Amino acid sequence: MTGTTAAAAGAAARPDDDRVARRQPRSRTTPPQCGADPVEAGMEFELVEVFGSGPLTGGPLGVVLWDGAGDDALMQRLAARLAMPETVFLRGGDGGEVDVRIFTPYVELGFAGHPLVGAAAVAVRRRLAAPGWVTMRTRDGIVRARVEAGADGAVLEERICRVGPPVAPDLVCEAVGLAPDAAVGPVRWASAGLGFACLPVSAAGLRSAQALPLEVAALAERVPGLADVFGVAAFVPQLPDVRSRVFVPEPVCAEDPATGSAALAVAGWLAHQRRPEGPLAFDIVQGTAGLGFARMQVNVRGRAGRDPLASVGGAVRTLVRGQLALDGPAGN
Repeated sequence: MTGTTAAAAGAAARPDDDRVARRQPRSRTTPPQCGADPVEAGMEFELVEVFGSGPLTGGPLGVVLWDGAGDDALMQRLAARLAMPETVFLRGGDGGEVDVRIFTPYVELGFAGHPLVGAAAVAVRRRLAAPGWVTMRTRDGIVRARVEAGADGAVLEERICRVGPPVAPDLVCEAVGLAPDAAVGPVRWASAGLGFACLPVSAAGLRSAQALPLEVAALAERVPGLADVFGVAAFVPQLPDVRSRVFVPEPVCAEDPATGSAALAVAGWLAHQRRPEGPLAFDIVQGTAGLGFARMQVNVRGRAGRDPLASVGGAVRTLVRGQLALDGPAGN
């Protein structure tokens, strides 16, 4: 991606309808501002593909090795300019921990699946952390991921998947361009850190779904039980390979190509519906022919009377490696 292309994408991504901005997860950042503050000198940068099933598949992730102090506004501006679904900023911390900040082009997230899987793998490759359990400090707390020596990926540690009661399905179906009665099972909110409306559909329904970011953004206000929803995870509830597509309220990436947090939510939905007696292992294949397909390895454990535990992992492949030349004053 050239600087001109990224700049154009970032500028074009700004939605006219403020419903999109209003429905983002709460951020601790300030909005991107133009100014004349000096910025950090060149920093190492990678563009990696997380959960890819081959070249140019999976979820693209910008990874910046951030040496300076945490400048929230500058990190947000850079994430908007790069126009990736997410960009992470890594810095080695005390005691072998890795500080991780996660930004979409619009807001900062405290948790997100494919950015943390990618961050852990890159941290080990760049020797910010040793192989084994990588401890990452995010805005929402500590997250750990397993990266074996010489491995080409990472696996997030098990997380609690909270699953809510069924919600009215019609508006959720319509938010992704489907008929109001397209759901083939109960629609539930589920979250292992980032909330999704889990929408089970037929294979034909999955193919027909559309990215409608303003409609997705409105769900939290329109549907009781979805006050803490970020996006819609549409999926075909058939094992061993669960097909899915994920839609979020961000026009720059209204259909997300690889969403680990949504995979965890779907795992929670499946465990709640199936009530497995033992661990359940399966793959989630997310995407379309145009986006490419991501493959996520999911493990989930049901617990009697308690929310299930789930983990997600997959491949992390470096596509581009270089340096960001941020060695001049910020432009006006």
